[in-house]
Amino acid sequence: MTGDIASDPRRASDGRRGGADAPRARAGLRGNTLQAGDVLADRYRVDEFVGSGGMASVFRATDQALGRTVAIKLFTPGTAGRGDEARQVSETRLLASLSHHALVTLFDAHLPERGDAFLVMEYIDGGTLDSRLLGGAISDEDATSLARELGEALHVVHGAGIIHRDVKPSNILLRPALTPQSTLRPTLADFGIAYLVDTTRLTAPGTAIGTAAYLAPEQVRGAPPTTASDIYSLGLVLIEALTGRRAFAQQTPVEAIAARLSIQPEIPASLGPAWRSLITDMTARDPEQRPTALDVATRARLLDVAPSDPAVTALAGDPGGGADGGAASVASVSSVSMRGAVSPAPTLMLPTEALTDVSTAPHEAAPTGTRAEARKPTSRTRSRRVRLWLMVLVALLVAGVLGVVLWNANLPSEPAQPDLPQVGEPLDTHLQDLLDEVTP
Repeated sequence: MTGDIASDPRRASDGRRGGADAPRARAGLRGNTLQAGDVLADRYRVDEFVGSGGMASVFRATDQALGRTVAIKLFTPGTAGRGDEARQVSETRLLASLSHHALVTLFDAHLPERGDAFLVMEYIDGGTLDSRLLGGAISDEDATSLARELGEALHVVHGAGIIHRDVKPSNILLRPALTPQSTLRPTLADFGIAYLVDTTRLTAPGTAIGTAAYLAPEQVRGAPPTTASDIYSLGLVLIEALTGRRAFAQQTPVEAIAARLSIQPEIPASLGPAWRSLITDMTARDPEQRPTALDVATRARLLDVAPSDPAVTALAGDPGGGADGGAASVASVSSVSMRGAVSPAPTLMLPTEALTDVSTAPHEAAPTGTRAEARKPTSRTRSRRVRLWLMVLVALLVAGVLGVVLWNANLPSEPAQPDLPQVGEPLDTHLQDLLDEVTP
């Protein structure tokens, strides 16, 4: 039965739904319509209830045909209006064409005219960013991974003409780390539901507060969401990830909405100029001023500089360059600053007088476990270098001219002709002719 629940409570021999083992399996399902052991479309066996929202419930299930674990998203009855079935089918096919490692893969969809509509999706067993943030802010490396990966994912989604509409920490799943040193592996989920169903998120029970906290100003004003709306929401997610606090922490949806129309999100100075610049652009009031998803991914990639990168520079704070380094402090010099708020030690900034040009200053290796920053040449640095080369060229020319002058000055001068006595003609003429003959 495509789209319908295969198990029937009337089929149980003891009068209980699903047979003798059903009560133990149903214990964690919290009254949802599906029970452990139910089979959808004669293929997907429900194993466990995962969670629910205003529009759908999520279950861990087993694909009995392929023997793999999947996630079942069962639409809550009444979330789609009349005549939406054909649109859901066409849009689901579009969503199924998307492919990116930071997007949850859609495996199957059942959208019948009648019965249970559900999606079969990739199951990711790593928790959500929302639950991760209960322990506080994430590291700078994880934040750059979050911005980079989700920027790329939204670039793919937006390129297909899809708007997520609900970017928030609870919709960002975290894949298990491959190694202990792995950074965050975020995966954007629920974009299918957000796009497939026309929602009234501000009035949907159980979803208003969480969603209202991440809405873009134009969405609050009632304007249709655009790709820029997703960028704004991601900017708010980054603020929360970097600080451990919501940008708009009002207690009710009405308060959060009012704040969105009158207050810019606070971006702490401790995040550094690069993060502040990126997030400020992402949360601009004017949607036209926000970067694209690809821009976000590109700028986030520039933030992610590994300590082994040859461009990384760590300068000693002692202008005397003492070998013992007793009074020296190590600091990174860059427009990309690390977030001191989550570091065990504060970021150290060197005085301007102590800074030396990167091309001539001796380099120290960055301390183990820290992420030094790349020093990027600025236009002022390039101008100084051009002027330096011009000065060197002029000096060489002047030296060459002086050398020629000095060389000529050292040559032996021609001997002066002796003065002839004053005599009358024609003797005077004959003396001059004789002198000319003997003069070399």
